[in-house]
Amino acid sequence: MFSQLTRYASELDIQIDEAEMDIRMTYDTRGKLLLADVSPGCQEVTYVLNIQSPASAEKVRQMVDMIERGCHTMNTIKNPVPVSGRLVHNGQEFEVKV
Repeated sequence: MFSQLTRYASELDIQIDEAEMDIRMTYDTRGKLLLADVSPGCQEVTYVLNIQSPASAEKVRQMVDMIERGCHTMNTIKNPVPVSGRLVHNGQEFEVKV
């Protein structure tokens, strides 16, 4: 999201004095450790974007809306895409079940 922050702050002519982001992801570690039949994937992503700027709150909110719409990572998390994989071991290819 920070690359989008730079992009849209520049596009909207918003001065950013300071920006900090705290991203948190919630997991059920039983899935990662194969201790239960639960997904090892993230169950929730939350963030706090702390921005110091002389720009108006309305303009900064507009920028954050644009960041949300333009961030490829956030949009991939919100709308998962198919994943495929291949394993090549000692020159021999194997299918990976994802």
